[in-house]
Amino acid sequence: MNTVEIKKNTNKVLEEGKRVVKRTIKKIEAKINEAKENSEHNYYNYIEYYGDYTFQEREFNEIDNVILSMIIYIDFSEILSDTKEKKSLAEITKEFHEKYTEEEIETFFATDQEGARLLRKLCTKRRYKDIKMFNYSSNRNSNSQFSAVTFDLGNNYYFIAFEGTDELISGWEEDLRMSYSFPVEAHVLAKKYINKFTISNAKLILGGHSKGGNLALVSAMYANLFVKMRIKKIYSNDGPGLRKDQIESKRYKKLEKKYVHIIPNSSIVGLFLRHTKEDRVIKSSMPGFISHAPSTWQINYNTFERAKLSRFSKVFDEGFSKWLSKYSDEERELFTKGFFDILRENKIDTLLQFRDNYKLITNVIKTSKNIDPKIKDMTKDLVKVISKTNLEYPLFK
Repeated sequence: MNTVEIKKNTNKVLEEGKRVVKRTIKKIEAKINEAKENSEHNYYNYIEYYGDYTFQEREFNEIDNVILSMIIYIDFSEILSDTKEKKSLAEITKEFHEKYTEEEIETFFATDQEGARLLRKLCTKRRYKDIKMFNYSSNRNSNSQFSAVTFDLGNNYYFIAFEGTDELISGWEEDLRMSYSFPVEAHVLAKKYINKFTISNAKLILGGHSKGGNLALVSAMYANLFVKMRIKKIYSNDGPGLRKDQIESKRYKKLEKKYVHIIPNSSIVGLFLRHTKEDRVIKSSMPGFISHAPSTWQINYNTFERAKLSRFSKVFDEGFSKWLSKYSDEERELFTKGFFDILRENKIDTLLQFRDNYKLITNVIKTSKNIDPKIKDMTKDLVKVISKTNLEYPLFK
């Protein structure tokens, strides 16, 4: 096959992939909206049930942690600063909706849209509207995604939320980089952020969704002594674990009792890398990857409804763990750099394009001439893992 034919074949694959992605995105959005409509017990219902109680009347809990962890997905760079200047959640909501129209919000990533929906719900509720937000920090580049903000809950308690990974491929590349490298850039930024509170006397609760949960844990591990002694709880909401060296370290062991790892019963992201504690498995109204969305997590009054890990998650966890252990750190690095370079070269910028048509990626790699044979082999093995998981729940088709 000559160069012209390869180029034609690649373009055909990409065009078909784009059509498949558009159809699949619509299906996924419909499924998520259906889950929200049919779910009688998610965090929106919790907001209605408990919204009129202050944190003094009903203490901060695991559901509040998830709600505030979703707010940090919003870009507050033109609303909040990285200083101690505080604004109430109600004020921030007003400024946010003055800045963005509903039509503009609908063009945001799904996680940002969810944060905006939550803001609208929270800003009128006694429990949340007077929460003060401050110390907003955001750093996004081609290698990393990082954002964090602090919520003053009153009564000398702060909740620090770390942003997770949105749909951009650059963020997911950093997630995979965690499998062979520590610390990644976001870890360094999280450590720097948490140590801003050295001279504060506030009690700290840390949390985050997806990668944000991992950053909450790592920031606590590497906080200085004055900060560490004031940390009361660390929540990782379907967040990745740690590499072997970190999970076996004294830094982790000293914090383990304060650490809560929440995962939905069809978790994928939350099973990545190593965990030592028993996970707090909760019920999601949706199976497969969609269960990563906290709006699908079911509540039972003021806690999440407990569940058992699904067959889907067990199959994926077993397969992906074997895939990671099969290759060295050097090989994982080679794969990560080469694989994501190929995605960028073929204008694949978001997770949805990969997640919902992984066969497109396989075909692109097959028709790529300048690619290391090792990357082809590793991609082939990874697709086998996804294909086997697909037998349990065929959303990947």
